Amino acid sequence: MKALIRFSLNRRLNNPVSMMLYAFSFALIAILLFADVILNSFAPALVNPRAIYMNTEMFAVLGDHLPTHLVYQKDKKLADITIEVRTDGYVVEGILDYNEKQIIDQLIHGYHRIIQMERLPDYLISVVDQVLIADIAWQDLEESKTNHLGFVVITSIYFMLLSFSTAVANEVVNEKTSNVIEVILTSVSHKHHYYSKLLIGWLTMVTQLFIHGFGFVFWLMVRTVYDQGFGLLEMVYRWGWLQERVLSFGSLLSSLNVTISQGINVLLCATFLMLGILLVQLLMVLISIHINSIEEAAAIQGPFYLGMLVIYYMAIFINSSQQLNQGIGYALSFVPVFSMLFMPSRLLSVNVLTSELLLSLFIALVMLIFCVVIGQEHYKRNLLKGSSKSSYVKK
Repeated sequence: MKALIRFSLNRRLNNPVSMMLYAFSFALIAILLFADVILNSFAPALVNPRAIYMNTEMFAVLGDHLPTHLVYQKDKKLADITIEVRTDGYVVEGILDYNEKQIIDQLIHGYHRIIQMERLPDYLISVVDQVLIADIAWQDLEESKTNHLGFVVITSIYFMLLSFSTAVANEVVNEKTSNVIEVILTSVSHKHHYYSKLLIGWLTMVTQLFIHGFGFVFWLMVRTVYDQGFGLLEMVYRWGWLQERVLSFGSLLSSLNVTISQGINVLLCATFLMLGILLVQLLMVLISIHINSIEEAAAIQGPFYLGMLVIYYMAIFINSSQQLNQGIGYALSFVPVFSMLFMPSRLLSVNVLTSELLLSLFIALVMLIFCVVIGQEHYKRNLLKGSSKSSYVKK
C-alpha cells in the first residue's frame, strides 16, 4: 500500500506538466506581489497619481477632499490637471476621462458654495444653514473586514480543491481502461487499493497547498524585505481597493483587527470545507468504478462541475441574515456537501449556536465515515467490472 501511494504521488507531482504548473504559479505570485513595480515600468499612469494644480486658497478648502489618485502640485508646469479661478468662473485644463470630470466638477461646485457662503452676512448664513443644509446623523454598522477576507479565502480553497476532487476518479478510470488494475490487484488487496486512492487524493491536496503556499510566503518575504509592501499597498489604495492608507503588510494585518474567535471561525470553515470536499471525492471514486471509457468520464465530470458551481452560487445569493438563521440557508447548513459552504457562510455572517455547529459537524463526519465504510464493499464488487473489455473486440 505504501509503494502504491508513493508511486501515485510521484506520478502526479513529479511530471513535466506539474512542474510547468508550479513554475507558472510561482511566477504569477511574483507578478501579483510586484505589480506596482512592473506597471510602473511600462504603464506608470496606472500606478502614479496624477498631479493637479490649483491656487493655495482653493487647496486650503479642497485639500482634504482630493481623491487618492490626485496629488496636489504647486508648480503649474508640472501638473497634469490645472484649475484656474477667474472672475467669470473656473477653467480646467488637462486630459480627463468622464469620471475625472465628474469628480472635479463636484469639487469645484463644493468650493464655489463655500466661498459664496463666506461672503454672506452672518444672519443670512444661519438662515441658509437651516434651509439648505440637512442635519444627518450617520449610525453605520461596520462589517468586519475579517468576514470578507475569510469568505475570499474559503472560496479560493473551494475552487482549488475542486480540481483535485476528480483526479482520483480519473486515475481509477485510467487504470481500468488500460487494464492495469488486474496487475495492481495481484500485489495489493481491494481494501488497500480503495483506501490508498482516498489517501492519495488527500495527500495530493495537502501537497499542492503546501507548494503554492511556499511560493506565496517566499515572494511575500522578498516583498517585505524590498519595501514592506508599501508600493503595492499604495497602488491598491489609490485604486480604491483599500479604505485606509497603510504603510506595510504589518500595518494591514493590524488594521484587520483579527481576534481569536474570528480565527477559530475561519479554521472551522476550513474544516467544513475539507469534510465536504473529501465526501465529494469519495463519491466520485465510487462512481468512477462504473465507468469503462474516458468518454464516459468526461460526460460525468461536466454535470459534476456544474453542480458544484450551483452550490457556490446558492451560497452567494442566499446570504441574508433571515435566510441563514431561519430559511433555506439554515436548513442546507446541516446537509452534507451543502454544509461545506453554507455553514461557513453562517459562521462569517451571523451568530451560530454551539449546538448547531456541533450537530452540523457531527452529521458531516458521520456521513463521510458511513460512505467510506459502505463504499468499501461497493468498490470491491464493482472495481473489475468491464476492466477486461476492449473497444477492439467484437461483441
